[in-house]
Amino acid sequence: MHKLKFEPPKMRGVVAVMLGTMIWGTSPVAAQGTQDAQAPTTNGPPTLTDQATGPATVSFVAQTPSVSVVAQSPWWVEEGRACEGCPPRSVGRALFQTTIVNVMYGVANLARGQVTAEVTPKTWWANMEQGWVWDLDDFTVNQIGHPYQGNNYFNTGRANGLSFYESAAVTAFGSATWEYYGETNHASLNDFINTTLGGIALGEMFHRTAWLVRDTRATGRGRLWKEIGATVLDPITGVNRFIRGDASRVTDKPADMVPSNLTASGAVGALWRGDQDNVFSASAQPFLEVDAIYGDPIRGHSRTAYDAFAMRLRFGGGSGLSEARVRGRLLGQPLNGDNTVQFSVVQSYDFQKNDAYATGSQSFDAAFGFTGNLSSTTSVWLLGWGGLTVLGAIDSLPVGLSEVPEETEEGGDAGQGVSEGPRYYDYGPGSDFGVTAVFSRNNRSFATLFYEGRHLYSLDGVRANHFLQRGRVDVLLPLRGVFGVGVTGEYFDRRTFYQDAERSRVNYHYPQLRAYFTWSVS
Repeated sequence: MHKLKFEPPKMRGVVAVMLGTMIWGTSPVAAQGTQDAQAPTTNGPPTLTDQATGPATVSFVAQTPSVSVVAQSPWWVEEGRACEGCPPRSVGRALFQTTIVNVMYGVANLARGQVTAEVTPKTWWANMEQGWVWDLDDFTVNQIGHPYQGNNYFNTGRANGLSFYESAAVTAFGSATWEYYGETNHASLNDFINTTLGGIALGEMFHRTAWLVRDTRATGRGRLWKEIGATVLDPITGVNRFIRGDASRVTDKPADMVPSNLTASGAVGALWRGDQDNVFSASAQPFLEVDAIYGDPIRGHSRTAYDAFAMRLRFGGGSGLSEARVRGRLLGQPLNGDNTVQFSVVQSYDFQKNDAYATGSQSFDAAFGFTGNLSSTTSVWLLGWGGLTVLGAIDSLPVGLSEVPEETEEGGDAGQGVSEGPRYYDYGPGSDFGVTAVFSRNNRSFATLFYEGRHLYSLDGVRANHFLQRGRVDVLLPLRGVFGVGVTGEYFDRRTFYQDAERSRVNYHYPQLRAYFTWSVS
């Protein structure tokens, strides 16, 4: 039996960067309300002034005998905003705040006693001389911690009026400067990719989710608590809004932050996982899963990144966070007149870790979807995709080793924050493909079929090719209202082809069974 056993991760604590944003500069905020109107002349009518809370502030001054019209730009145009609810645009401020985020992470690491935070110009020069390496950090640190840090970089761009793709460039800037100047460790290629691509996916997802929480037309204590809740999801944008006064200004939301559709569902239950011999454990593992669909990923002409995305989070089931998945649409194009066939370009972020296996990836896919009716009340949505895995990670052991060795006390003098390995997972690029079918009755899904395959070629770690397959079948039974019960069968299969002299091959497979209560909202 070849079973991989992972110890609980020693993940770095996610650093609170919200307070650090208080020290950076922001542009002066124009006074709320209307600008003072010009005093009327004695031989003309009074001045008419629109309120600043409307789409524009315009003053009309009539004089006698001739009439002249003086139009003032809206206050939000004068501040460099794309709309009254949008933040002012500033590339320089975004880059400066990204640097401050790095400083705050570094200060927090120093406070924790990490020797890797003791950077000097000498360590900067050494990192630039060395170039890129593959680091040995814990799986969860690299696949969750670094993407979350990248999300902070991304949202310094979004908080300062930059577009999705401009913010993506800011994320790469923040990641690269951290790798070379934020730590004494040599710059890590896997960290740069995970921080940048994972930060983009998580960053836009958190940014848009935070805008769902805000109610920019409200006032008072209810408005305040919603702004605070949004700040928890997107700290960078939230703190900027409080500093500029946007957190209390009554405006409409930015139009591109209002989704065309929104659905969410949750499930709570128990999971049983089998081993190499397909024997299920007698003890159940509790779990909580949350799924959300933002916008309409099934149809529509779109050139706005992440105007539609799907998100899944699973807690428990073998790990504190056992699954995180974000699939955001970058481009959407109907292929026929009735929008039943759709082509999309999708960015994917995946993380899975439990007591049996661990895998994660950053990918770009092309997807084709089809929507059809099976009867007057029943419909099906078919989606097939395939593309490039820019970087994937998979737990892996050398030939002849069946489980991760116990940690020893030796070699512990490297200092806090220094990872010396060994690292029991591989990194490399590859390809991915899959298909899913969702069956619905009266617009409520009752069955889902899912299959995904992924090939990874190991560039760092155990020299091997890995072929991963995962299948899932969900059956849901409505109870009353939004509530229901469900059962899910899953199967994970991994075939590893080692590049040793004997060309060794190993097959790992783990079946899973889940039973749960579910609820949905839309």
